[in-house]
Amino acid sequence: MMRRLCRQWGNKPPRYDLHPLETKIIFDSPIQESSYVEIADISEQLNERQKRALVYAQKKGFMTRREYMSLNDVSHKTAYTELVDLLEKGLLEREGKGRSVRYNVKK
Repeated sequence: MMRRLCRQWGNKPPRYDLHPLETKIIFDSPIQESSYVEIADISEQLNERQKRALVYAQKKGFMTRREYMSLNDVSHKTAYTELVDLLEKGLLEREGKGRSVRYNVKK
């Protein structure tokens, strides 16, 4: 099935690495190195508070404005401005309205 799916999606067939105690099936990724450069460029556009918040949100699955304020010891206005910046960069997505707004890590 995996060989069929690799062929269907245009990937290379899986390779096998056999050892006496384990067998590894290796799938070569079609992602080019340039993809990593784009991610690094985005992280250079973020301040340390935004990076810290993204790590927190990835671990928890989401974050609120209040958590952003507490985590970074910033005002409501600063938290709002920086969260909007993360939304505009496509790193977070907003869910809910008013006090129940959650910022989810965009997949």
